Amino acid sequence: MQVKWRFNIDHPIRSMKEMFAAAEELTRKYGPYRVAVAVGQDVMNLDGLRLGQERNLIEPILVGHRRHIEEALEQLDLTPQSWQIIEEKDHIQATQKAARLVTSGGADILKRGKLLVRDFFRALLDKKMELLQPDDFWSNVAVLEVDGINRLLFLTDCALVVNTDLPGKLRIIQNATKFAALLGVTQPKVALLAAAEAVTPGLPVSLEEAVIAKMSERGQFPEGVLVDGPLSLDLAINPDAVIKKKMKSEVAGQADILVVNNIHIGNALFKSMITLCGAQSASTVVGPPIPIALTSRSEGPENVLLSLALTIIMAGPKES
Repeated sequence: MQVKWRFNIDHPIRSMKEMFAAAEELTRKYGPYRVAVAVGQDVMNLDGLRLGQERNLIEPILVGHRRHIEEALEQLDLTPQSWQIIEEKDHIQATQKAARLVTSGGADILKRGKLLVRDFFRALLDKKMELLQPDDFWSNVAVLEVDGINRLLFLTDCALVVNTDLPGKLRIIQNATKFAALLGVTQPKVALLAAAEAVTPGLPVSLEEAVIAKMSERGQFPEGVLVDGPLSLDLAINPDAVIKKKMKSEVAGQADILVVNNIHIGNALFKSMITLCGAQSASTVVGPPIPIALTSRSEGPENVLLSLALTIIMAGPKES
């Protein structure tokens, strides 16, 4: 199923502030967006949802264990009676019930709550949900704002694709470049990350990434998309490293999109940026027919708010 976003941004979004402003533009015109939260009894998530409510961005619908949800709300000094709660104690059933709210038009966005990522996706990928079609490819993209970098970074995949082959990596790149275009980055520079920039026969990932880079050199990606690799992280984003290492590349030092080799590297890099660098983040899944906000349990409520803003942009204008 080809996902087509209906909101057009005509300039590159360079900061979370700009991204948030784009979401606010939509909510001023269409009102708050309804967010169905699967297993909605997580205090951090609820705190982020509260921030969204206060800014008139969202209307939460909490699907999960009612008593646990009410206890979590009370921890935040919030009144449970003022929140819409749908009782469902089973995590898988709660996720599927929340997803059906979105597919049926009862909500606009799906949000992961207090359950493991694997259980969340196991529920969504169940055949009876009919969310994944034969030609679909789902991948996670995290949007990051890091101090000292004058643009947003798109990191993929941190949460969904455990490992993949070369064709799969091409699909990850395709998803990421299309998603970057949603935020106005229509000519993205894509860095394929590795431990070093040298193409080394003993390191299969470097050979695979060199093949993809050659495809880019020969114009096998859409116009405006530049892909290079293997590139170390410093070479991908730091112009000073490019000068020191005398690297010749149209991507090095300027990468918008960072593609990792597997989920372990992606998850570690993502959490390092959050935990050690204080990066702001918003995370989603590209490929499903519904917008999905996907935040880590280690993130704070402000990043939950940013993920909600991102998925409002993905949802786009509401149909009248």
